[in-house]
Amino acid sequence: MKKKNLLRISMVLAVAAGLTACTTNNTAESTEAPKTSTESTKAAAVEEKSGESLVLRIMDSSDSTQERRKVFNEEFMQRHPEIKIEYTMMSGDQMTQTLTTAIKSGDAPDLFALPSGVKLSTAVSEGWYQSMSPYLTREFIDSFETGSLNEGVTTFDGEIYALPEAANIVNSLMFYNKDILAEAGLDPENPPETWSDFADACKKITEAGGGQYYGLIESGAAAVRTEIELRSFANLAGAKSNYYGVITVVDGKNPFASEGMKEALKLYAELTKAGSIHPDSINLDAPSARAMFAQGKAGFLIQGSWCIPTWREENPDLNFGVMALPVPDDGAKGGNPYIGAQPWVGISAKCQHPEAAALYLTELFGKEYQGRVVSDGGFVSCIKGVNEEAMKDDAMLEYYNLAMSSGKLCPDPLALNPETANVYAKVKEVTPNLGQIMQGVMAGSISDTDAELDRYSEAVEKEWESAMSEAGVEKVKFQFDDWDPVKDYNYSK
Repeated sequence: MKKKNLLRISMVLAVAAGLTACTTNNTAESTEAPKTSTESTKAAAVEEKSGESLVLRIMDSSDSTQERRKVFNEEFMQRHPEIKIEYTMMSGDQMTQTLTTAIKSGDAPDLFALPSGVKLSTAVSEGWYQSMSPYLTREFIDSFETGSLNEGVTTFDGEIYALPEAANIVNSLMFYNKDILAEAGLDPENPPETWSDFADACKKITEAGGGQYYGLIESGAAAVRTEIELRSFANLAGAKSNYYGVITVVDGKNPFASEGMKEALKLYAELTKAGSIHPDSINLDAPSARAMFAQGKAGFLIQGSWCIPTWREENPDLNFGVMALPVPDDGAKGGNPYIGAQPWVGISAKCQHPEAAALYLTELFGKEYQGRVVSDGGFVSCIKGVNEEAMKDDAMLEYYNLAMSSGKLCPDPLALNPETANVYAKVKEVTPNLGQIMQGVMAGSISDTDAELDRYSEAVEKEWESAMSEAGVEKVKFQFDDWDPVKDYNYSK
């Protein structure tokens, strides 16, 4: 696989691996390989042989793979009858609230996903997770694609605290309903490529729908999703806004009041003013928006590849296509941003059976299970060799190729300068954040978008500078003058 694809395929959330393996951090910045157990996973086997029954409680928000997970859990319990799996899948916001309460009360699940918006460095410093390195084999670690396990991202001082759910590819491409586009007099084989054409298409679809369907449907209740979208459009306009949650500095300041960011937010304001966004959007989470799109309620939806297997199962007659995000009328000045693989799931510091938890992860990330979810479509594994063997769905292949061509790898300070983790641990979120500002625009409560971004940028600048000062980390550690946003960032420099 080419280096570019390896880097990309080492990106977002996907735990994988039977007794095959994971990879050490192969980036140039890594100075220490993750520590591992000198035994295989014999510790878990020993625990099983003790004859004592144990329960593993697991919580995440992976709704698109939950059916496969149910089957996997049943098969796992058949293979290991002394281990009972109690698996809970919740929406992102609900999981965050539930986990926060459970952690504070000392009753966290044995394995749980890192809530959106929380940095692993913060979670580790607050004692949420324990190192899983003593319970993982070198074979398992070496099975992960290059860049999946990075110091400062999933690993601290050589100790692995979390695994990525999947390869991190762009998760904000655009799906379109071909039948609705045709009904509105548009060519479904030539979807809009520029912002103006996209706005015009949304208007025509809304008019043709007569209240039955609209141009665009949004996951408006999920601030994380709305921020990811806004950053994506802003990066296309040259904002260097990077991926969700990443702190980067451009010319000595944050990018949130840049011309590119302001133009991107104005695009959403114009769509809202034209009535082209489905009026229920502000109350919809991602699964609900995905379902309504499949029911013919909108012409366009911006989400990730996880939509594909759900529609194949629940809406087999849905006639949809996938396209790259439209670009500014004067051309793209950047790509759709993404960064390397991000932490997904870890073993609770309170877990009394870490060997059994590690055994569960080892089999969850095994090639057999990973191949199943990849073959379903909508999932890109971070385990070596799985994608090449198992990716068969035409729509998924199209999504993957578009993600590879339109997505651009951005610099991640945590991977390039691990000391920046100290800043992430201290910085406090400024609210309303970008996602909430987007919500305000779609709800019609924010009209002066430039002024709102100026206010937000000023508040963020003060917070970032305070956190950097307290952590003793210079701002230059977050600035990458060699970053050309129309190209993949070169991590080997």
